[in-house]
Amino acid sequence: MLVDTSLLFIRAVLRRLSLFGFSEIFTKWRTGYPVLYLDIGTHKQGAELALMTDAILPSVCIHYEAYGFEANQESFRQARVRFSKKRHVILLHKALCNAQGKIRLYHNASSGLADSLYRQADSFEDVEAVRLSDWLREKDISLEDRICLLRMNIEGAEFDVLQDVVESGLATNVDGYYGMWDDVSKINVKRDVEFREFLSTNGISSMTFNGRDVRWRFRMKCIEYDMNTSVMVGSRRLERRINAPTPIT
Repeated sequence: MLVDTSLLFIRAVLRRLSLFGFSEIFTKWRTGYPVLYLDIGTHKQGAELALMTDAILPSVCIHYEAYGFEANQESFRQARVRFSKKRHVILLHKALCNAQGKIRLYHNASSGLADSLYRQADSFEDVEAVRLSDWLREKDISLEDRICLLRMNIEGAEFDVLQDVVESGLATNVDGYYGMWDDVSKINVKRDVEFREFLSTNGISSMTFNGRDVRWRFRMKCIEYDMNTSVMVGSRRLERRINAPTPIT
């Protein structure tokens, strides 16, 4: 764990260095632009969502909205109770993927922690499926006028969501991706090869952020540092958009 965390720290610093140079290595950014945080696969405890809304988001921005997507009905019910008094947090009982209508969510024995659309089991429930692009359009949420941070842990359906993000043109306005995204390989090795090629082709990389990370203070410091970098990226993107010359018609 110590070696892995050290590598995580190096990776976070190198990303900041490559994007902003030495002058911004120690910058602690707090933006005036609104931040949209998407937590896909919240689970019943919502540990990552709680940490984001209790500590990280208030430290990096003035205004934010956080949405948690949870497909398992019981996990959604418990998470909704936990976040019922947080006015900036909205929870949705939906399975984000690249489909619409009803989809089968297969249950895992570990209390919903590894429920999957792909890893079949005898126990299951049918849940509403939705594309992220369709949901954003329905809610009239534009990523062009806010910073967007996206965390996912959905047991192999990450590829589906990211295909939709790229195909709909949303990827250029997502400023930071978080999650391990290693479950595709556990379910289908060939599909994982396609997934890795897809990520490389579209310049998408993620920083870990899951329940294991939350338990380690220094790991979370590395992740929080990288999120601050993502907020810097989003702020610069919005500044360029605001200051762009108006085309002559």
